[in-house]
Amino acid sequence: MKRASRPLRCNRNKDPAIGNIPVVRSTHRKVVNRTKGIDMSRHFGQRAVVIGAGIGGLSAAGALSSAFQEVAILERDVLPASIMSRAGVPQDRHPHLLLAGGLQALDSLFPGFAQDLAAAGAVPVNVFKDVQYERPDVGALPRRDCGTSLLCGSRPLIEHTLRRKVTAIANVKVQSQSRVTEIVPAATRPMVKFENDAGVGAAIEADLVVDASGRGAPTLGLLDVLGWERLQETVVGVDISYTTAVLRPGRTSFDWQNLVTLPDPAASATAGLIIPLEGGRWFTSISHHGATDRPGTWEEYLAAARQLKTPAVYNAVYKLLPPGGLRHFVFDASRWRHFERLKRLPRGILPVADSLCRFNPVYGQGMTVAAREAKLLRDILDRVAGEVDPIEALQAAFMSEVGALLQAPWNMGRERRLRLSDHARRAPGAVRGEPAVRGCSIPGCRGRSGGPEGVLRCRAAHGAVRLAE
Repeated sequence: MKRASRPLRCNRNKDPAIGNIPVVRSTHRKVVNRTKGIDMSRHFGQRAVVIGAGIGGLSAAGALSSAFQEVAILERDVLPASIMSRAGVPQDRHPHLLLAGGLQALDSLFPGFAQDLAAAGAVPVNVFKDVQYERPDVGALPRRDCGTSLLCGSRPLIEHTLRRKVTAIANVKVQSQSRVTEIVPAATRPMVKFENDAGVGAAIEADLVVDASGRGAPTLGLLDVLGWERLQETVVGVDISYTTAVLRPGRTSFDWQNLVTLPDPAASATAGLIIPLEGGRWFTSISHHGATDRPGTWEEYLAAARQLKTPAVYNAVYKLLPPGGLRHFVFDASRWRHFERLKRLPRGILPVADSLCRFNPVYGQGMTVAAREAKLLRDILDRVAGEVDPIEALQAAFMSEVGALLQAPWNMGRERRLRLSDHARRAPGAVRGEPAVRGCSIPGCRGRSGGPEGVLRCRAAHGAVRLAE
């Protein structure tokens, strides 16, 4: 007969660094994974805490679930029960694209994810047979079936589908309305302090804390408390704004499903985009680097669409009317926080996703990179399970390998940034004079041969295709 597990001990802590608040501590009892027959207490520990329930946090929690008795996700927002936007993801009302590499990573971490996403309404798109990709120098690129398909849907749909897969894992618990205030350092197990929406504080002890908070504030704050060296950052000024509308095309029919119109950097920094999403709808967006004025009405949006290099976006939308009006978003800079350059990380701390590297959103890289980081995390967990100190080995291995994963999408975004007009390049923090990336650095990739089609095929496969530039 299966023995009932003992409840976690919760008491009032007397440590002045933590304060007189409820603390959930580890029981340190022997834990056996009944499915795989692995003594997990010998390998990793009782509890992992993930800060943030976005794509990065959810993906990481799934990767960790087989290595810890319990995985607790602390999320500041109220998480909706249905498919809808939430305050902590202000850009989720704008286009998101889960590229093929990200979809494959999530389907590996959560078998059946792609099938569930399609069943929820995501639209399959063949790359690049169904994509009209317009460059200012040559116009629309030839259509080719690259043997890769995407599933297009809104960010709320993708996150909701992923959250359902994660919460179906028995030992993963999501705790919403839990705003993390700090990580308290410890020699063996760090403590995560958080508050609920009423300001009532609590703390939870963990063997591993994964910071998927987005801006990395909990980990950066811990480094300050410890008095460690200032973290190096690479910042590329973007200064981009984009305006988005959701449309219902009805019976309107075109020979493409995705439409991307790139700008001519010598003359304009304006790009256009149309992608399908669930419910028979379209996202249409216009982005501009260095913009001070942005369309405030649908008429102004159409006027901006007329200024694009080709009339394809305007011709597709001018007869339609957005029922929900226009949405705006501004992004100042791409930012790579070089945790991987530290000699070591604080014991039991691991930053991931946007806490590590925040990409220009118009390139559609963020969700895919976060998913691929989670898959890397799972792969490393398998490799270091037999180490004397697997937590330390996990931290060291992840930091030594994640840089290579980030470099390709970072370079591809930077390359186009360097080609913008002089007006756009005056954005704060812009990088000048760095070499452009011409092809894929991944051995065996067909994109290594160069040429527009090879590079596009590579970017679709590895998570760095440009949506708008």
